Amino acid sequence: MQLGFATAMAGGNLSFAEVVQWAAAKGFDCVEVMGQHLHEVLDSPPQQTLHLTRRHGVDIAALAPMLNLLDADATVRGERINFLQRTMDRAEALGVRVVVTYGGSAFGMYFYGMPGVSRGHRSPPLEENLQLFADVYGPLADYAAQRGVRIAFETAPRGGGHGNIAHCPELWDRMFELVPSPALGLSLDPSHLVWLFIPVEETIRAYGSRIYHVDGKDTEILPEILRKQGIWGNHWWRYRVPGMGQVNWGGVVSALKEVGYAGAIDIENEDPLFSGLLGIEMAGRHLRQFVPAVHR
Repeated sequence: MQLGFATAMAGGNLSFAEVVQWAAAKGFDCVEVMGQHLHEVLDSPPQQTLHLTRRHGVDIAALAPMLNLLDADATVRGERINFLQRTMDRAEALGVRVVVTYGGSAFGMYFYGMPGVSRGHRSPPLEENLQLFADVYGPLADYAAQRGVRIAFETAPRGGGHGNIAHCPELWDRMFELVPSPALGLSLDPSHLVWLFIPVEETIRAYGSRIYHVDGKDTEILPEILRKQGIWGNHWWRYRVPGMGQVNWGGVVSALKEVGYAGAIDIENEDPLFSGLLGIEMAGRHLRQFVPAVHR
């Protein structure tokens, strides 16, 4: 198992080369490349990127084009599909085996229905979303398999504000029934499971064979706000770096080991109190208790 971080969370205006150098200096094993750094990698010759990462002893754990490929606009959808395919082509050239993205939604965040709405209510277009998922990701799963790449779905419900069908076990089951290809799996983020009241370690054990990437992010529940807002509120939890929230990271790593996970835990720093590189370094120190450094 490797320990790294998402490059877009480093803060500032660091180039990809500078982020890799910092990662090496702080003892990280790998990085998940996203944001502007992904565009740098896509626009650079593969050998240039490989020379940089090998020189510093830092692997690329995943390329992460965080896009909603189920957008209701067919033109936008096509452009994003092309970008994901371009990213998978580059992953193959770099020897990177995982590409992380959203499952997406054509109907925003509430396609699953608002809490309290009966299952028979027609307002949540869940089935339409699932059918579009199958139409889009069936061919993409084949494309990925032909390149030796696996697509790992981020498990954040908000999906960058667009909605994300890949956010809970019930929907994962439906997705994998519709497109059973092993080229599709999960980029499991424990922080979201916390505020969704889905047990983290139990979920890891249940879906271990489909976990292709893991985010190192935590959640802190703020009970005094929850008591005032209820679950429909928006401020009763906040994302924290590992060690500052509710997740038992020793238990998480143990569960991952039990299911044979040998990939990366990449720190995703959205902590409002310890942003940027400071928070990443803090999280790294906490997680190193459970994930020993890779000796090269």
